[in-house]
Amino acid sequence: MSRESFINRWLSKRSLSNRNSYLLLSVCFIVFGIAVALLSSLINYRLQSTNIDQSVEHRFDAEKNLKLEKLRTSVASLESMVTALAENPLTLAYIDAPSEERLQAMNNLFLMSARSQPEYMQVRYLDRSGMERVRVDRRRGDINPALISPDRLQNKSQRYYFAETRHLPARQHWHSKLDLNRENGALEQPIRPTFRVATPIYVDNRFAGMVIINTEAKLMLKELTRAVDFEVLLVDGDGEVLVSPNSAQSWSRYLPNRSTLFDMMPALAPAILAGSDSRNTQVHSFSIDELFDNGEKLKVIMTPTRESLTQMMEANTLAALLIAGSVILISFPLSWVAAVVPAHLQNRLQDTLGELRRTTERLDQHVITSSADAQGRITQASSAFCETSGYKLWELKGKTHAVVRHPENPLQQHQEIRQALSNGLSWRGELRNLHKEGQEYWVDTVITPELDSKGQVIGFSQVATDITDRKAIEKMSVTDVLTNVHNRRRLDQLMLAEMERYQRYQQFFSVILMDLDHFKAINDSLGHQIGDEVLVQVAQSMKENVRKVDHLGRWGGEEFLVICSGTDEASAGLLAEKLRALIEQMPMATSVTASFGVAQTLPGERLNQLIKRVDQSLYRAKEQGRNRVVLASGASLS
Repeated sequence: MSRESFINRWLSKRSLSNRNSYLLLSVCFIVFGIAVALLSSLINYRLQSTNIDQSVEHRFDAEKNLKLEKLRTSVASLESMVTALAENPLTLAYIDAPSEERLQAMNNLFLMSARSQPEYMQVRYLDRSGMERVRVDRRRGDINPALISPDRLQNKSQRYYFAETRHLPARQHWHSKLDLNRENGALEQPIRPTFRVATPIYVDNRFAGMVIINTEAKLMLKELTRAVDFEVLLVDGDGEVLVSPNSAQSWSRYLPNRSTLFDMMPALAPAILAGSDSRNTQVHSFSIDELFDNGEKLKVIMTPTRESLTQMMEANTLAALLIAGSVILISFPLSWVAAVVPAHLQNRLQDTLGELRRTTERLDQHVITSSADAQGRITQASSAFCETSGYKLWELKGKTHAVVRHPENPLQQHQEIRQALSNGLSWRGELRNLHKEGQEYWVDTVITPELDSKGQVIGFSQVATDITDRKAIEKMSVTDVLTNVHNRRRLDQLMLAEMERYQRYQQFFSVILMDLDHFKAINDSLGHQIGDEVLVQVAQSMKENVRKVDHLGRWGGEEFLVICSGTDEASAGLLAEKLRALIEQMPMATSVTASFGVAQTLPGERLNQLIKRVDQSLYRAKEQGRNRVVLASGASLS
């Protein structure tokens, strides 16, 4: 039975049981009904008039808090992106040692960042002299941004934003004024509101450049000035109007023949601009200068709309008339009177349930959530969860989250989650999952146990955010662009971690250094494209034939290095011999062989000494005729 049917049946039963009481009450109310009706209507009207001011106050507070939260999120997101680009290893690598390859990687990084946010108009890196080194532009109406060619890059050392940003401390942010975008010195038409955020880059405590993002502020301003019950103005500390419900009054500082706040509200303007917050029966305002921190002293001014005030007044009048009419007409069967309140409550209940249902639907569509029972079996999943994972809800119900868990996730992470949840604690972290079709995706998730009154775990809930794009950017910084294996920077990090583990726990490891024989001749005779194809095929073959616990990367040029965790020199030599035979037999555009050097860590040895020994082993393999494996201990396996 539905809730609505239950309420209707309940009302019907109540009406029948109280019919006799209605007759007695009718006689009493007829005597004093008219007097009570007039008096109560007058009192109610007065009270409701006071409630209008309170209602306006409550609605203003709700709108203010909502707008501040949305604005704080927007500005923080933009600052986070600027910081992420400034501190990205690809950016720092280029600053440390500029090269065409590193510049290309940095170009790809900035281009991907611009693609991830449709409102980004321009993403740039300026070096310490103010010269643009990377610039990505998105023209109005274009979905995809474009990388600007080097010949069109400009020196911005004389621009105010460069001068102001270069004097900021590290990890601080510069905010521009909210203004209109200019093209070739003239305002872009139609007008295009713009907001810019920049941060300096410091290397060895020296200014090394800056990252700046220009973002189209149209959506941000729309969220800030949109309200159902208020007309909203955005003004600066001089009373200039930035945004008005009437577009013909907006941007008075930049466009001619526009009214200022002093023209619109001559009596109230000085008081509004003087304080941080201002409230009276007509106008409410609050400052957002702390969020923008650009010296404009921005204020949001909210005036109740005539429609909302009229609506509230009409509601008050109607309430007074209803009270009067109810008391006057009390002689009618009280069953009708008794039905008014439940009917009114039912309508409000239905409205509330409808709003709750719409909110739930929005959350279901946009937030990745799921619920599970005490055994971890999925009982519910949002539409966003299903869309991200590729599974239908009926395919997920009754199964555990292992259905989407990536098989290569570390066992230790799974144990950490189980330990935290079994102790009644929440767990937060990044999880690598697998789409139904086999694609990999990443989520930043919070898993929370649900407890009964006795503190026993009766289920689990999960809320997650898709971070696949962010992880892709992180992967770019540690991956060789051509061969899709670890780059030199990542290999250095991994070898340092292995060496620290060896020095602390005596967990030995070995390294294999491989060099393709006569690779220069391949490039010279067949061309660099064939040479690149050979490198890609060799890298893929090696990647498929090393263990999952091993780390393969491009050491440089035609050299590759394998870090063999927990492996002695003899076992690593056998793996090297296997790889050598595979490379020799690979079907490629030209016959290719490779030479290998192998070395195991020795007690008291430093990392550079280990690298020197494996390099010497490789050199001996070259001297002995190539296409062979030579161990640092002196043995040759070929």
